[in-house]
Amino acid sequence: MRKILEYGLAGVVAYLISRYFVWHIVLPTLNSYPRLTRVMARFPATTLFLILFLTLTFWLGWVQWDRRQLSPIYGYLVYSVYLLLLFIVLFTKANVYHAVSLNPFDFIQKDHKTLLEAALNVVYFIPLGGLYHLKASFVETNIIALLTILGIEILQFAFYLGTFALSDILLNWIGCLIGFGLWTLAQHHFTVQTKSS
Repeated sequence: MRKILEYGLAGVVAYLISRYFVWHIVLPTLNSYPRLTRVMARFPATTLFLILFLTLTFWLGWVQWDRRQLSPIYGYLVYSVYLLLLFIVLFTKANVYHAVSLNPFDFIQKDHKTLLEAALNVVYFIPLGGLYHLKASFVETNIIALLTILGIEILQFAFYLGTFALSDILLNWIGCLIGFGLWTLAQHHFTVQTKSS
């Protein structure tokens, strides 16, 4: 009974965090891009989907953390949706097309929107760093992450989908490294339990 209450409370907390994150961070950011606003207008349930997806992701993540067992199915589902959403964000949000920004610190401004966008550029790539950690060492992760991000930036520029920006490469790379580090800590948590059971 205690576990049911604990998991129920975890579900409520996951919902509240997801709702806050979607309404106060995700939607204001997405709505500042006309193309994404038009895409979201075609799907009236976008907000509900994002909240439910994040709630389920956080809740199932907590359940697995609590049980110290990782389900590959959970990983496949979360990463499938994550990669789809990452693709949408990377290739449909730009206001400026076919431009180049060689200032790696152009996000350091007093503008709240620019700083939020920079933070999200880090957050977007944290799961990717965790994914690379599954089969790659730290050095390999750095190389793979930089090549992947460089490829994305080149595609955005070449196909008029956005700006080639050194700041994006830096922020996305930092996100991958954070993901690698977080997965290293999380993996230790799960490994400890499997050895003792």
